[in-house]
Parts: sequence; structure tokens; C-alpha cells
Amino acid sequence: MIRTLRAIFIGVLLIGQTACITTETNPVEVSLEDAARANLQLGANYLQRGELELARDKLEKSVSQDPKLPTARVYLAIVYERIGEQKKADENYRAALKLAPNNPDVANSYGGYLCRTDRREEGLEYFRRAGENVLYRTPEVAFANAAVCALGIPDQQAAEVFLRRALEVNPMYREALLRLAVLSLDTDRPLQARAFLERFHAVGKPTQDSLSLGVRIESALGDEVAAEAYRKQLSVEFPDEAERQRLRGESR
Repeated sequence: MIRTLRAIFIGVLLIGQTACITTETNPVEVSLEDAARANLQLGANYLQRGELELARDKLEKSVSQDPKLPTARVYLAIVYERIGEQKKADENYRAALKLAPNNPDVANSYGGYLCRTDRREEGLEYFRRAGENVLYRTPEVAFANAAVCALGIPDQQAAEVFLRRALEVNPMYREALLRLAVLSLDTDRPLQARAFLERFHAVGKPTQDSLSLGVRIESALGDEVAAEAYRKQLSVEFPDEAERQRLRGESR
């Protein structure tokens, strides 16, 4: 876990087994472990702002100060992936997994990387490992990620299994409900799609995507009254999307 630092750290200078961290006021001598966490925090902040070169520098320094810090390895892997150095990204993800083999966040992150780099079958295994870890606070997210990865294979059957597992964990997980509605419609099961969409709307506000999907589902079922009701709601809540759909309909 990244610890929030009270001081604003400007730079880090290593001195033997300690580091001198310069704050806005006076230098403060801290352990290498604390210095590593300070640079991890800085690197994470730079990464969030898209300042990849600065993020890489701080995260590499963090890793050199404390090679046993898995979170620094994960963030560094993300930076390397974004700058196109995939070999180094993979090396850092694997280093994080070696340091924390039972950490579901690391497994979920590596699963995402594998799917983004067209190693989807491997990615599914890491998502499964994360989702089945009893220590993971949001296993439904890992299962939903696995479903998206499976759709890219494409393997609709596996995707549905993962989405249903997500709902077993959290029956009100809206992303899984909406994705199952889409998947059901795409596999010619509009009644099932309707049921999932109704559950989606029962646990939260409609979205532009859900209302558009409602139009498609009801049209597939031949219920033009219900389809028109969705169109009207879409035109009220998302007028730009309703206009785009109208123009598409006229151009057919």
C-alpha cells in the first residue's frame, strides 16, 4: 500500500543505507524503505498526470531503493507499457508477481496487460486467479475484466461464464448486468437481454448506452411501444445521441 506523505518531497539523495529527502523546509534523513515509498508516491502521481518520463525516473529510483516493493514494479510496468517498451513492462509485472504471488491486485493488473498484448488465454488465468482470491475486495471486477478479455478471443461462452460469476459475487454489479444484456442480444436471446437490462435499471439510473440498448432489445422483440418509450427517454436525457440514432435510421 502506498503511504501518503505529510511533506512534499522534491528530491531524494542516497547516503549509505539512508536517504536525504529535501522538503520545502529542511532536509530529512530517512531509511531507504521510506525513501522508496516517497518516490513510489511521486511516480504514481506523475503517472496519473501523464508525465511518463518523470514517472519512470521516480519509479526506477524507488525500485533501486527497495527492490522488494511490488507496487513500484506494477506502476513501472504500466509506464513501460505506455511508452512502448513491452519487454521491460512484462519483466516488471513478473517481478511484482514473484514478490507478491498471492496479491490479487497484481494478478488483475498483469491479466489486463496480457489481454492488451494479445496473450488473452494467459490473461484469463490471471483474472481468474484474482477473482478467486478470498482476499480480493472486488472480485467481480476481475471476472468482468476476464469477460472483456474473452470477447476479444472471441469466446462468447467464456465471457458469459465470467459475467455470471461476477454477478454471483455482486448481484447488483451494473457493468456485468449491462454486458450480459448486450451479449444476450448479440446471441439472439432478446428476452434474456431484456431481463438483464431491467435489472440494470432497477439498481441505478439509465445511461445513454442502456437506453440505446433498450431500443434495440425491444425492436428485436417486436415491441415498438416499448422501443418508442426508450427513444423518448433517450431524447429527453441524451438528445445528441437520440438525434444521431434518428439520422442513422433515415440514412438506411
